[in-house]
Amino acid sequence: MIGVKTPEEILKIKKACVLGDKVYSQIFKKIRIGITERELSLEIQRATRKYRANLSFRPIVSFGKNAFEIHHKPTNLKLRKNHGFIMIDLGTKVNNYCSDMTRTIFFGRASAKQKKIYQTVLGAQKRAMEHVKPNRKAADVDKIARDYVISKGYPSFRHTLGHGIGKKVHESIRIGPKSKTILKNGMIFTIEPGIYIKGFGGVRIEDVYYLHNGKVEQLTKSPKKLLELI
Repeated sequence: MIGVKTPEEILKIKKACVLGDKVYSQIFKKIRIGITERELSLEIQRATRKYRANLSFRPIVSFGKNAFEIHHKPTNLKLRKNHGFIMIDLGTKVNNYCSDMTRTIFFGRASAKQKKIYQTVLGAQKRAMEHVKPNRKAADVDKIARDYVISKGYPSFRHTLGHGIGKKVHESIRIGPKSKTILKNGMIFTIEPGIYIKGFGGVRIEDVYYLHNGKVEQLTKSPKKLLELI
């Protein structure tokens, strides 16, 4: 069945997710005033190679207003005091199978506006996951998250809520408004709502999930509590 993984594939994806969490935890030591988006992206690549692993894709690192861009290419923008948003989207590959995760943290104290955006994205992800069940339409899960974001006064995110993952970081499953996917036990996919405001910044929170025995298991386990680096 399309999108359903074998036990061997599931084990490999889980290992990739564990490694992705390790890499993410290590790069905090590298975040400092003056580092550029490009330099932090390179640090992610170095940390991944240290484990003799590969990248699922070139890491996305964006500071401040650049977090508005969904697929931002890291630049020479330097991190400065109270810069605000730091969005990090990374993935590792183990035994040819991928992980994918996004976290958004804050450099300096987050403003009330930033905190509201963050909590809305986190809430959208939580509500979507509460509706993930076998035989449910993926489009309906997308709608739950999208409607929640809109209900809080923010624009609808400009991408699908999630995608399948395996040997490629984006596989056939699509969790979006036009998706024809019916969720089944054995599927592994991301859930990644976001809010992006031009000229201000953005928040995305992305995790990999495994649907089995009618329940959902989160495979990427890096903390999601709002984090301020002061």
